[in-house]
Amino acid sequence: MKVCFVSFEYPPNILGGMGTYAEHLVKGLNERGVDTNVITRGDKTCRDGKTYRIAIPDILYWRRFFFINRAINLVQSLNRFHKFDLIHLNGTYPITRRFRIPTVCTLHAPPNLKQIKMAFQLRKFNSVNDITYLLLKNPIGALCDFATAKASDKIICPSPRLMEDILSYRRFFDGNDKISVIPNGIDLRELDSAKGFDDSLLANHGIEKESFLLYMGRLSFVKGVDYLIKAFKKVQKKHPHLKLVIVGRGDSESYLRNIARNSKGIIFFGYVDSLRVKKLLLKTSLALVLPSPVYEVFPTVILEAMGCSKPVIATNVGGNPYIITHGENGFLSRPKDSEDLAKLINVLCENRTLRVEMGMRGRKLVETEFSFDRMVNQTLETYESLLDERSLCYEH
Repeated sequence: MKVCFVSFEYPPNILGGMGTYAEHLVKGLNERGVDTNVITRGDKTCRDGKTYRIAIPDILYWRRFFFINRAINLVQSLNRFHKFDLIHLNGTYPITRRFRIPTVCTLHAPPNLKQIKMAFQLRKFNSVNDITYLLLKNPIGALCDFATAKASDKIICPSPRLMEDILSYRRFFDGNDKISVIPNGIDLRELDSAKGFDDSLLANHGIEKESFLLYMGRLSFVKGVDYLIKAFKKVQKKHPHLKLVIVGRGDSESYLRNIARNSKGIIFFGYVDSLRVKKLLLKTSLALVLPSPVYEVFPTVILEAMGCSKPVIATNVGGNPYIITHGENGFLSRPKDSEDLAKLINVLCENRTLRVEMGMRGRKLVETEFSFDRMVNQTLETYESLLDERSLCYEH
């Protein structure tokens, strides 16, 4: 099978879960003998083996428009030689021309019209970038949703909740026979084989093992890190030696630093792209906390924490309840409720046995339900079903 994988994010240009998904899926397809060519963006237009990088103008919110139009031209050019069986789009794009090749798309977020509604539910914007995100990025994103859905023969989404949200916009999406729910998966072999601990890294940041909570993700107003900071301040009154390590970058960083400025024990770690460092922080943390106030699709970082045998506290929104069973492998907190979040953090702080048991259950769940191999195999099944359908159409 010959596949052309089109992704705005791909190593080393990874912004979030979409890029990590691309990296893992392409690796798995190659391991299974799929001839995979990747088209992605880059600092300059070049070819690196079977990866083609396209240089584009760095204009916020319009980068995908420049990227996809050049990507379509490149797909058509490469197809004359490779004769691709299908195209896989990772994410949504403002597509103006059809590929004329069987097309699969993976959606990683709810339709942008729903995101606008969710942003208004928060009723707080901490910067000009937040307002721009709402008024410019999301309307453009809505056009991308529509264009990509119409150009795709099959849609992959990681959770049943996201499928429900997609189908609620029936003008954009044709029906549930077009959608496959394939949960994200992580490569436990890669996570387990990452190099060992470097205790000096913890010492340099004044961190000790199992003495800190961990947040890992974008620093955006839609991620609710401010609720975690407020909860941490409450918990610290009872556990003064506990620390909060915030890993990531984003438009809300200055705002978050400002509300944390009078609190000792809150450490802004910066962005981490090293698997070794990520594993170190996850393995040595007390727990991962994900305080998203209105939505999460299917966070890979939760799977990574569970893969490292750590409990997770996340809000009861989006795809989180499909991963976390409250009281079994973690806790589900009420969204936008710092008091409830603080209460659950205190429970984990005071019960190491519970933390260990939750971590063991989480690890077992990832091994059986959310493995890298399962995600890749189910994606291949989606490819094959699409090609079989196309074959039957041609026969008739």
